[in-house]
Amino acid sequence: MSTPVKRPDATPAVPVAPATPLEPVPVLRPFGWLLIVAASVGLILATWALYPIDGTGMWAGYRDGFTATVVLVCAMALNTSLPKRPLLGVAALAGILLILFAVFLDDPTKVFVAELAAGVVMLAGAMIYGAGDR
Repeated sequence: MSTPVKRPDATPAVPVAPATPLEPVPVLRPFGWLLIVAASVGLILATWALYPIDGTGMWAGYRDGFTATVVLVCAMALNTSLPKRPLLGVAALAGILLILFAVFLDDPTKVFVAELAAGVVMLAGAMIYGAGDR
């Protein structure tokens, strides 16, 4: 028969689990998706409500409405079984494209602000959604 071994007082009786999470934080993906959808819907509503009725506003409305619709379709496809990376790439490229439209095209201030805000939010949403993959 053996004698039991005494533990020192500092040693825990049960091993401690690691403190680092093993999976990605589950909040990032839905928040990124929500940012992408909000930016595209907001830009579609801005083309209807804010853009001027003259020729510049008309062409900006066509350009931004088409871009926002494509991004909205990609955002809806992110919730299916389709590959996620190409859809995120389209959303990120559309965000970059909207930022470039805002900076380099000579449009009214309302169009500039709407394009810049939507582009930044789309790009941030795509990056946040992609960060939830790891």
